[in-house]
Amino acid sequence: MSMVRFIFSGALGAVITAALVLLMHILIQTNIKPPGEVKKYKIPDIVMPEREITTEYDTSKPNRPEEVDEPPPEMPDFDQISPDLTNEGISITGPKIGKPTIAGPGGFGGDGEMIPITKIQPQYPSRAASRGTEGYCTVKFTVTEIGTTEDIVVHDCPQSVFGRASIKAASKFKYKPRVVDDVAVKVPGVLNKFIFQLAKD
Repeated sequence: MSMVRFIFSGALGAVITAALVLLMHILIQTNIKPPGEVKKYKIPDIVMPEREITTEYDTSKPNRPEEVDEPPPEMPDFDQISPDLTNEGISITGPKIGKPTIAGPGGFGGDGEMIPITKIQPQYPSRAASRGTEGYCTVKFTVTEIGTTEDIVVHDCPQSVFGRASIKAASKFKYKPRVVDDVAVKVPGVLNKFIFQLAKD
């Protein structure tokens, strides 16, 4: 049985091999053909004609614009809304001080309480003025031995927009310093209230 199968397999393999060889021969014969005629293209020569290059300058004057008979209309004036920020609209109240004692030619001899010499009015904040905001701001500071102010802080300021202007104004205050036993001393905890009010029409 195995011998018959072997012979059958050998015969089938020989047939398949012969068929493949024949197919390959046919394909080779089909592809062997002389090449066809190739069409040739000739590229013409490019020749640039000779030209004379000249430089021309435009000397013509531009045309004047036509004169306008009527001038352009004037722009209308826009009313700018700006609050009245005069110094009359700002009220400043200073700290309460006792009755000073001044002695000597320069006024610093002996004991004496401090006396305000220069008080600067704060600048009304533009943001508050544009909104019509009014209010007050109290600052606390120390008067030094030479009459200047230091350690300025906001003490009571319901409208915080007035805080910076109040501190800046208080920094420019000048005082006659307090004198104790003929020696100028610092006075801490001095309060000053700034009232911000817009001028009424």
